[in-house]
Amino acid sequence: MSEAPSTLELLNDLSILVVEDDSDTAELFSLLLSQARTQVRVAGTVREALEVLQSFEPDILITDIQLPDGDGYDLLKQIRSLQKNSRKILPAIAMTGYSTKLSERAYNEGALVSGFQKYMVKPLDIYELLNAIAELTR
Repeated sequence: MSEAPSTLELLNDLSILVVEDDSDTAELFSLLLSQARTQVRVAGTVREALEVLQSFEPDILITDIQLPDGDGYDLLKQIRSLQKNSRKILPAIAMTGYSTKLSERAYNEGALVSGFQKYMVKPLDIYELLNAIAELTR
């Protein structure tokens, strides 16, 4: 009987697009996800993310909700529009640093209704994030 693969093994060779406008947070995500042997691309705006997607096909999207030129909801809507003829739908995780208990519930409901599969509040627990990525890309 073989052992189930670890979370880190499930992430090997995944392609991840992180959309985060805070450069320190983006760099941290890139470093941590790269250590899990994933290929990471980072964008700081909706426009940059859409440009990256012209030459990069990620297995999952992780995006901040609040971005300088729009929001994560708009980004996902545009991505879904581009994918309308595709059989594969890009799994997506929404994240935000703006949270109170009331706003967290509203953001979570809004994110899930908007097509995100997961909603997370920053600062993120890296193990929770890694597990969410593994779950959504299996």
